[in-house]
Amino acid sequence: MPPLPQASSEPPRRFHRGKSKPRGVVWFGINSFWGHMQHFLASAIATEDIDSRDWMRPNEPEELLSAVGEILRAKVGAPTLTEAIDRDLWIDFLADTGDDPEVSTAIAKIVFAEHEVLDGEEPLVTPRGDLLIFGGDTAYPVATAREITDRVVAPFNRVLGDVADRKRRVLLGIPGNHDWYDGLDGFGRLFRRRLGELAPEQLTPQVTPGRETQLLHVVEWVQKFVRGRQVKKQRVLVIDGYEPVQRASYFALPLAPGLDLFAVDRQLRTIDYRQQSFFADRRHAAPDARRFVMLPDPVYSFLRPSPTGVDMVESLDLDLETTPHLVLAGDIHHYERRTVGASLHVVAGGGGAFMHASLSAPEGAPHPDKQWPGVPATQKMLLGVPLHVAIGKAGFLPHLVFVLLFGPALGVGLGVFGTSRGIYGGSVAAGVVGAIVCALIGGVRQAAPVQRRAILWLSLFAGVSMALLPPLAASLALRAFPRLHATPPLEAALTLFVAAFSGSFVFGGFLAALTWLGLEGSQAFTSLGVPGYRHFVRIRVRRDGSAVDGWVIGLLDPLAPGSKPALVDHWTFRPRPP
Repeated sequence: MPPLPQASSEPPRRFHRGKSKPRGVVWFGINSFWGHMQHFLASAIATEDIDSRDWMRPNEPEELLSAVGEILRAKVGAPTLTEAIDRDLWIDFLADTGDDPEVSTAIAKIVFAEHEVLDGEEPLVTPRGDLLIFGGDTAYPVATAREITDRVVAPFNRVLGDVADRKRRVLLGIPGNHDWYDGLDGFGRLFRRRLGELAPEQLTPQVTPGRETQLLHVVEWVQKFVRGRQVKKQRVLVIDGYEPVQRASYFALPLAPGLDLFAVDRQLRTIDYRQQSFFADRRHAAPDARRFVMLPDPVYSFLRPSPTGVDMVESLDLDLETTPHLVLAGDIHHYERRTVGASLHVVAGGGGAFMHASLSAPEGAPHPDKQWPGVPATQKMLLGVPLHVAIGKAGFLPHLVFVLLFGPALGVGLGVFGTSRGIYGGSVAAGVVGAIVCALIGGVRQAAPVQRRAILWLSLFAGVSMALLPPLAASLALRAFPRLHATPPLEAALTLFVAAFSGSFVFGGFLAALTWLGLEGSQAFTSLGVPGYRHFVRIRVRRDGSAVDGWVIGLLDPLAPGSKPALVDHWTFRPRPP
């Protein structure tokens, strides 16, 4: 087995996409629309201080250690996991997983395999992890039990069915925002410790998807609700060979001498007081221990401090500047490593979902030590965003919005003027609304003053383009084909048709410009839906707790014929530097 080659950042001419159902999430499509509705509903519930974490009784660290040790057949009574198993501990970490099930299958093949890497100058075969840890956002657009089954559990189990190694392993996870949109129902069925007797068929690993669209699922739910019944769900979700042990969405685990794992959940807003007390108790019980911290979203998001990440660190009273911490997070769908103060920050959200951009560091900010795919590759892919959105490959919600935006405006314009002047007047009114919407989407309210000006100028340009392009294009078309008899109603209808596509093109260009200028990093690539640059992190915790080593293993184009894993990055974290 030769060592893994170094991963390339250069994007292929085209990325291969899955063709089986359920298809990868189209972010401006109807399935995502239902996901957005659940997002708004979940956020509203959280705003009313209804917190689903209230029922949780987290495992005490020693109790969780005992449960994990029992599955791994470790000796009883050891104070840390590496001492209990009397060797190095191996962990597989992946986040932002369930999207295209064919991509999930490709990811599973490299997660559940051994890989040869270099450990210094010596070759090392890295085994499959003793622990499989999901870092949040288990499935998209909403991590319901059905979506997790179809997009994660079934693809993973199909791969595991062909794996000869049947050793029992541990399954752990923390939730991200997409898990919380479902109130942790799907998350709990996969990760929560199984209590009571379960029928054998309930513990049988599922290998086939339900193949039901989100829309049909909503229709079924409405029918059952009207009749006073409930939609039946599988009681537990099973990944073959992996056993869940946690009783809460957060946990602490003594990994090695002087090293604890803190896995954190912030729901949709902040860390609750119970969780603060839980981790504070562990810090007081092991005051000299260093921390390996897993967060649902990073402290630095797109090279800037993240409000939610900073708030989590402050809530947990972690001193990342002067005390060494290893901070590992997903949520952002790319790979990035940077050292800030005494701590190592790793963002690895490449478990299966669409890619996010890599941005240039703002002036005066430190550059990351490693990015994948990197800024040049990001900028090259951005060129395809406007056309991708315009022709509907990202879904037709933007087109529908432009029809709804221009239709009434054009109708009012014709009603007032009765001539082509009314069409231009209606277009200008729609363009003004479009500019305001673009500014809000661009984050003008939260942006710094310099960024705010750039967003406003971009939004103004987008609004002017949205206002002028449709009537100009319609007028030119009618002049080119005089037989069409350019009556105002016909010109208005043609303007409305052109607005749907040209407005979507301008909107895609606006999103691409935000990312190109480093103002925003997610929305352009969310619409582009790139299924490449997928990765996971294979982690070795040394038995004596002296270091944690990470090998980031990825696939540039997972569904390309002959696609092979490659080494994206390697790092070593030393809790107590010499």
